[in-house]
Amino acid sequence: MQNVVHAETRDAVRDLNGSLRTPNGIRFETWYEDFNRYAGDLYEGRYTRDYVKDLVEIGKEVRALAQAKGSLIVAHNYQYPELQEVALEVGDSLGLSQYVAQKQTERVDFCGVWFMGETAKTIVGDRAKVYMPDKPGCSLVESIDHERIKGWMAHNPEAVVISYINTDAKTKAMSDYICTSRNAAQVLQHAADTNPGRRILFLPDKYLGAVALAQSTVDHDRVDLYDGACHVHAKIGEDALETAFDRYPDAELLLHPECGCSTACLAKTASGSSPYGKSYFLSTEQMLRHAETSAAKEFVVGTEAGMLYRLRKLVPGKTFHPISFGAMCEYMKMNTLEKLRDSLEFDRIEVTIDPEVREGAQAAIQRMLTIH
Repeated sequence: MQNVVHAETRDAVRDLNGSLRTPNGIRFETWYEDFNRYAGDLYEGRYTRDYVKDLVEIGKEVRALAQAKGSLIVAHNYQYPELQEVALEVGDSLGLSQYVAQKQTERVDFCGVWFMGETAKTIVGDRAKVYMPDKPGCSLVESIDHERIKGWMAHNPEAVVISYINTDAKTKAMSDYICTSRNAAQVLQHAADTNPGRRILFLPDKYLGAVALAQSTVDHDRVDLYDGACHVHAKIGEDALETAFDRYPDAELLLHPECGCSTACLAKTASGSSPYGKSYFLSTEQMLRHAETSAAKEFVVGTEAGMLYRLRKLVPGKTFHPISFGAMCEYMKMNTLEKLRDSLEFDRIEVTIDPEVREGAQAAIQRMLTIH
């Protein structure tokens, strides 16, 4: 199970040194201090006293509306701090969807990008309605051409298709397996071993696919990597690594496998020639667990910079540097607390999926979940 955060528990623990507040309580002093301490350098000038006062009032409205409508609010690691704070759970896309699936709720408000809401809806089916504050796209999803995939499948009728969880529902429905950034190599290995001799298409992220290949024993000639990428991660190249480690030579590197530098960095690490100290290729949830248990006190984090708010807050005794302050996803930041409030009040944006597409996507996800 993913390491998701219980926001209400955080609130209670934080106030043990003062007055114990109610689970739904939101305090200006806490938000103002936390947002500026843990994210002030990420969102420079955003969290002024006046703006945080406004956020606190909206946050209280959000909590009240969520309680009235029986909504389970969840937020992805890359969301603004205020959205993470009002959410009952914070984590990565699959972990949040799995969490939602375990809860007997009739409504979910998912703060993330659109494919994440689709994944949640795919898993919960008709049992719950899924809403989102906005309808953010995703550059990785937009790199997918369904006709191109159909053409490849027609040319390779016995082949196997593996899709990253960060894809739209239609692509998932066209796939034999789904994978995450944590288990991509494991799923690739399983698919190759159980389908000997068959070609494999890994899509859409070419960097994740290359890392999965390097971490498996699968014959590279059997695998076609789709030429897609997340525009934020793709920009994180070796120049960013060099600059970061010139500044922080003793830091450990926590690198998401979607990063543009990941393949070259992995090759250098494997050969023992990496100039970047200790390098780890991790999903966002693995980054948190590694930081909690590592003996290191300083880290350079190679993923969307919003992840640092959670890392810094949950592991306060250690130091986290973004590999680049420019590693921000404008799609993730389309969601705001104001939009979440409006969605809760007016049921603005509901995620719906064609039943046939949902059935196909669900089968591919379930096939992944059976791999151990």
